Amino acid sequence: MQLRFGSSLAGCLLFAFFPVSAQSQELVPEKAAGALRVATYNVSLNRPEEGGLTRDLLQADEQAWAVASVIRAVQPDVLLINELDYSAAENNAMLFRERYLDAEREDLLGGKPWSMPHVFSSEVNTGVPSGLDLNRNGSVTDPEDAWGYGRFPGQYGMAVYSRFPLDEQQIRSFRLFAWAELPGALKPQAEGEPPYYEEAVWQRLRLSSKSFWDVPIQTPKGVVHVLASHPTPPGFDGAEDRNGCRNHDEIRLVQYYIEGSTAIRDDQQLGSGMSDQDSFVILGDLNCDPVDGNSFHQAIRDLISHRRVAQFDPPVSTGAVQAAKEQGQANRSHQGDAAQDTGDFSDRSVGNLRVDYALPSANFEVLATGVFWPALDDVASQQREAVRQCMAASDHHLVWIDIR
Repeated sequence: MQLRFGSSLAGCLLFAFFPVSAQSQELVPEKAAGALRVATYNVSLNRPEEGGLTRDLLQADEQAWAVASVIRAVQPDVLLINELDYSAAENNAMLFRERYLDAEREDLLGGKPWSMPHVFSSEVNTGVPSGLDLNRNGSVTDPEDAWGYGRFPGQYGMAVYSRFPLDEQQIRSFRLFAWAELPGALKPQAEGEPPYYEEAVWQRLRLSSKSFWDVPIQTPKGVVHVLASHPTPPGFDGAEDRNGCRNHDEIRLVQYYIEGSTAIRDDQQLGSGMSDQDSFVILGDLNCDPVDGNSFHQAIRDLISHRRVAQFDPPVSTGAVQAAKEQGQANRSHQGDAAQDTGDFSDRSVGNLRVDYALPSANFEVLATGVFWPALDDVASQQREAVRQCMAASDHHLVWIDIR
């Protein structure tokens, strides 16, 4: 496994001296005193061809600049980004940090540079050929035949950013963990039909559509484990619901890990999970709403209510309420609280959902939470167009929590 790191002592020393603009403060509450602000953001910085994102990042990409403007306004201490194409040849995570987060120019929201000098990005399963006919169409070269859906290796990758040093020697990846090894794994099977995957194929399948990482961060208050993942969307399949089953079990993988299960083996074949004394934050686009949508809701419900996870009111936004009301269609049939939505999806089929999560361990006190999704009616008129551009950069919205 090839790991990609980046750090800068100078960058670490600079972070405290960049003031937040008055405009940004109006959009995002100031961080609670003594708190650690942790965030997750699916930025949709994926491209249809290999090398496309690197090319765009080198050319002052407008989408990347809009995404960076949101991050610089929120000013997280720790951040997981989903859907940032990974490249073994070019470190896109570092390019984004250096050319956008650290850029000296004023951003769309009037913000200044926000330095998170410590970066981790690594291989994911998306686009990596499996050599198997996983969609059963007679070919082994489709995006659906990769270990995780993707047109090229690294598409829809992930990256962890931090103001504080990473414990690089203790980072764990579970990219290679076999689906069949998960206790109680849901084996895709349509009613009245044999299992979707033949046994020889089933035994080889990897569970993570991208990866699952444990990234320990050395904060001033102690080590915090970032548990990062991006389970597959529970759609784009047939009656066997193979993607729904996989999404459910990718979330279960996180649960078993925080429970300390020895059945969960990392890519070095070490089988120890977390202890009850470990502090963690579960971050990611988990692609599962607790109430609405077509996922198996129980997996995320169990994770949210788990004894190892802090219990607090979900992050909300006024923009999500406004969007659900104005967009209507599928949103009208939803049973969940629209204020908790984090993803703005097709109103004809799915509607808006809560899919992005920041869930700290129970030994944290949650001081404040939020979703960067302001109602445009509440935004100052001179700033409204810039906010609109920032929110249009991705179909997801940044979720943050302040913990102590």
